[in-house]
Amino acid sequence: MIGAFRRRMLRGEPIRESDGVNGSGTRSWVERHLSIGGDRLAYIRTGGERGSVLLVHGNSSCKEIFEHQVSYLADLGYDVVAPDLPGHGNSDDACDPARTYSFPGYADILSNLMEQLGVGTYHVVGWSLGGHIGIEMWATREAVRSLLITGTPPVRLSPAGAAEGFLPSPTMDLAGKACFSEADVQAYGSAMLGTSIDPASRLAWCIARTHGEARRLMLENGLAGLGQDEVAAVANCPKPLAIVQGKNDPFVYVPYLHRLTYNNLWLNNPIIVNAGHAPHWVQASEFNHYLGEFIELTSGSGGAA
Repeated sequence: MIGAFRRRMLRGEPIRESDGVNGSGTRSWVERHLSIGGDRLAYIRTGGERGSVLLVHGNSSCKEIFEHQVSYLADLGYDVVAPDLPGHGNSDDACDPARTYSFPGYADILSNLMEQLGVGTYHVVGWSLGGHIGIEMWATREAVRSLLITGTPPVRLSPAGAAEGFLPSPTMDLAGKACFSEADVQAYGSAMLGTSIDPASRLAWCIARTHGEARRLMLENGLAGLGQDEVAAVANCPKPLAIVQGKNDPFVYVPYLHRLTYNNLWLNNPIIVNAGHAPHWVQASEFNHYLGEFIELTSGSGGAA
């Protein structure tokens, strides 16, 4: 699995469908760029007629982490958009870091991206940081039809709220650290995937490349309460929500997810799978099964997106 990650995640290589995920061959999508409010974003878009899905990656990661989901959803006929967040991957660092590197700031950028792409309504899939951005968008943007999160405990945006949903550890402390050493890159990336990462991999490059202020300010802004009360959002928002969570996640306190009150949680419970922080990568087939069912259901409930 990591060998394939290394081969397909070399710097500058386009995202590719992975043989063995769905057995439909190999294809590639060209990376494109758009300027959103002065920030140049890199993204891929597959096209498709069945509705649109926005994939939002995690802290210090990149769009290629959704390789298996892009291929899977594209084969189902969905129009998939997967960007690199500002300060991440092949996107530029934010021109206004204090504003952009926050859940509302990222939500604004991504909402504007979808508008510029001419997408009227869409589903959001968010991993880790991407899930927090997804909650912000899902709770505040009419265009967002549904949300699936993984590796993301919905929390009240405060130190006490974060302490309820996250597990304390030295690796968790890296989430807001501005300057990463080589050892930090290895520790954070290995915790992400649940196994030691190759220093030459695309993921290792992306972690090292990430704008340090993106980590520092994201955590600072979140703990200061800049954004939605996520506990209130999941309790009150009537739109569909799904949680697919790895039971061995080193960052998330999984029992906490079962304590929350949800307005419209798919299957009435978080779905727990045998994985760590990145079930969409390490258990792609199982994750995609749930993802496909959820997107199909929520697309059918309101017509084509």
